[in-house]
Amino acid sequence: MSAWRKLITANVRELRFHFSQTSQGSKGLRDFVQSNYKELKTANPTFPFLVRECEGVEAKVWARYDFGVEKSLSVEGMDATKVEKSVQQLVTEK
Repeated sequence: MSAWRKLITANVRELRFHFSQTSQGSKGLRDFVQSNYKELKTANPTFPFLVRECEGVEAKVWARYDFGVEKSLSVEGMDATKVEKSVQQLVTEK
């Protein structure tokens, strides 16, 4: 497991994944969630990983930090590897 995945509960209060069920632009995020969700949830069982699917929405990853501060990154058109790097960036920022 990557070291950044252990920082999730220390640095972030919530991660949300927004994507379209059918859009090609959301394929990378769908693939990331499909292949990593179980591992992430197993390593962080009480942490809220929220998956939100909606037709035609732009693929984005949202992070909520302390005091309600939120940041998002668009991952539209990225492959799963680039999506992982974007999630890592949100987790390691404070």
